[in-house]
Amino acid sequence: MLWYEEQKDNIVISSRVRLARNLKDYPFYYAISNKDSKEMIEKINKAIFNDRISSRSYFEKIDFDSLDDIEKYAMLEKYIISNNFLESDKPKAIILEKNGNINIMINEEDHIRIQAINSGYNIEKCLEEANRIDNLLEESLDYAFDKQYGYLTSCITNVGTGMRASFMLHIPMLEKYNQIQAIARNIAKFGMTLRGMHGEGTKAFGGIYQISNQTTLGKTENQIIEDLKNITMQIVQREKEIRKNIKNEENINILDTIYRSYGIINYCKKIKFEEAMEHLSNILLGLDIKVLDNVRNTNIYSIMMKIQTANIIQEFNITEKDDIEKYRAKYLNDVFN
Repeated sequence: MLWYEEQKDNIVISSRVRLARNLKDYPFYYAISNKDSKEMIEKINKAIFNDRISSRSYFEKIDFDSLDDIEKYAMLEKYIISNNFLESDKPKAIILEKNGNINIMINEEDHIRIQAINSGYNIEKCLEEANRIDNLLEESLDYAFDKQYGYLTSCITNVGTGMRASFMLHIPMLEKYNQIQAIARNIAKFGMTLRGMHGEGTKAFGGIYQISNQTTLGKTENQIIEDLKNITMQIVQREKEIRKNIKNEENINILDTIYRSYGIINYCKKIKFEEAMEHLSNILLGLDIKVLDNVRNTNIYSIMMKIQTANIIQEFNITEKDDIEKYRAKYLNDVFN
């Protein structure tokens, strides 16, 4: 089952660990030629798909260049690839674990980007899975590594462990009470950052934010994970306190917003992505504080993933010229009715 289809926690939606690695015998991304890129990609492919029967049954190679634009953007929307990977004009490859929760981007900003994602509060499992793939590759690949500084990367902020760990959080009440900027400033002092739902440079929709470490040098992987967990739990606790007060006080304005959102999602005939995300966020909040008790058991975050533009186009087999807002509304109507 895909990670976003397992989501149960209404605040900590998912956990992710990403490892950046480079091969010592090749120039890094910004200097590597197309010829060396192709050779490097083939070398990494062989490291995974060698004589190991288990590897062949576990992973699949995706011929990324053969995909159409909609298929590529759908992968971006599902967090399988990054914006950098999508926009790069250099030779590149993507290898997926067959259940979709682990992927390896080859020739993104670094030669290798290993990413493990799991639903809910499962950051240790992500680290374990990412390290398993890392160890598999390191059996036959020589990484660019310095005894003093650790793993060497294209961006200096990733030097050291090369690890970025993150949680995806649904914190709409902290957003509604204008606490996001203050939180971002405070966690920056501890080497953490708060970003939009698709990471650096993206907006937050539906009260969904990513919190991740910015510092990878001078700390072990476990220290980074523990620091991230501690700060994340403080944010989660603040969100929970506000939600509890809303329920206890029966805040009429918030309750009205939740019920209006439920009505719009059920009966709208056209809807933009940003608006749909806001209403789904309100419904998710309503389910958590138990003011919506007549909504069937629905994975809201999975719906949020599937209403993004490329995924709607795939779902209904339509073109970009069709009225995507109409089909998004139809999908939402069908899910909730």
